[in-house]
Amino acid sequence: MEEKGISQVVIGRLPRYFRYLGELKDEGIERISSQDLSELMKVTASQIRQDFNNFGGFGQQGYGYNVEYLYNEIGKILGLDRRHNFIIIGAGNLGQALGNYINFERRGFIFKGMFDCNPQLAGKEIRGVKVMSMENLELFLRENDIDIAVLTIPKAGAVEVAEKLVQNGVRAIWNFAHVDLNVPKGIQVENVHLSDSLMKLSYNISRYMKEQENI
Repeated sequence: MEEKGISQVVIGRLPRYFRYLGELKDEGIERISSQDLSELMKVTASQIRQDFNNFGGFGQQGYGYNVEYLYNEIGKILGLDRRHNFIIIGAGNLGQALGNYINFERRGFIFKGMFDCNPQLAGKEIRGVKVMSMENLELFLRENDIDIAVLTIPKAGAVEVAEKLVQNGVRAIWNFAHVDLNVPKGIQVENVHLSDSLMKLSYNISRYMKEQENI
């Protein structure tokens, strides 16, 4: 299916569609109209149709959308019909929390390894996966088919680690380090800045409070 030229804004909405459709499927709902999906997700019905038309539509006039079919098709678009092996670099609080998140496996993301430079953490188990020394990283990458690396380390070492990951075949980086990574074309990077999200929430709280004061 041709998907060239689709904006990242549209791509960014696909996981939300997938999540809501999964909930509908679990509730036994077989079909839904764009209007009903619109009311559920707080996205206009027109926007929903436009988003889905980027990938071929999926709906039938007078019927709406088959929930299970649409859920499966969006899963395929997101690449969730295949397994992705991933490792975590950084076994601190955030790294351990991510390692303990069991829903990754349900989506096809297989937790294969965790690494840290702190010798006191070596051998600690996170859901059966032992924390290994950073000295073992490159050998582990060469011997295992790792698609994704999660960086939960300070920014000081993130750039050097990212270079090692790319050199040893990692295809994508989920980056929680507060630094921009300069990686070759074709390597996918998703930056997650937790403080940015919290500041956005702070802005919205402040704006709401000012609006209430002016009422």
